[in-house]
This record gives sequence, structure tokens and C-alpha cells, in this order.
Amino acid sequence: MPASAVTDALRDLWGPGLVFVALCGWLVRRALRAARNESILEEQRLREAVPPTFTSASPSPSGLRVPPQLFRADVRGASQEHLEIVARLQEERQTVGGGKPVEVLWVRSNQTHVAWAETRPGNREVICVAQIDAGTILARWQFG
Repeated sequence: MPASAVTDALRDLWGPGLVFVALCGWLVRRALRAARNESILEEQRLREAVPPTFTSASPSPSGLRVPPQLFRADVRGASQEHLEIVARLQEERQTVGGGKPVEVLWVRSNQTHVAWAETRPGNREVICVAQIDAGTILARWQFG
């Protein structure tokens, strides 16, 4: 008879247990939805409280004279001086490297640094950074 007692207990608990699991699932779903809504509201409140103080500090690419070495590059956010330096570096690399093609993908700069990405032979992408002061390169780094 102990086997029948176990089956009777399981049968008695099956209905309420299933209802309990369904209720827990529903509550968890509601809690996740409430958390997501609260996150969205917090983000909206933050955007309203702190107006954007930044302006487009980078010159528009339409006013730039893009050197021929960089004609395919995305030069948004790069200064004219830094574009000329990157073009000069590309020329030097091509003459030293035996004319191996190097394509510049994009160029970005701020007051003291210029960064650009290039695709080198072997489909290798490298990010280069140069520190610049008054048109001279103070330091250079390469990643990749």
C-alpha cells in the first residue's frame, strides 16, 4: 500500500503544483516587463534632465581637401592638417614597402592625436595612432 499512498499524494499535488508553477512564471514575466519599463523611463528622464551640451566639433568633410591617397577613406571628424600627415605617412610607407598597396579605411582626429585604420597586404587590418604637435609626429602606435 505504500506505493498507492505515493501515487495518491502525487495526484493530489499535481493540480495545485501546476497552478503554482504557472503563477510563478506569470509573476516573473510581469516583473521583467516592469523592470524594462522602469529602465526606459529612467533613460527618458535622464535625457530630459541633461540636455546635450556637445556640438559637432569635427569639421564637415565637404570643406576638406582629401589627398588622393585617402580618396576612399571616411574622413568625418578629421582635420585637414592630420589628413595631410596621414597621406604623407602612406606615401612613405609605399615607397619603403616596395609599392605594396595599403588602403586607408577611415581617419579620425582630435587636437593632439590622429587615428586611422588601414588594410595591408594579406587582408590584415591595422589601427594606427599618431601624436601630433605643430605638424610634427611626436609618437606613433600600431594595433593589429
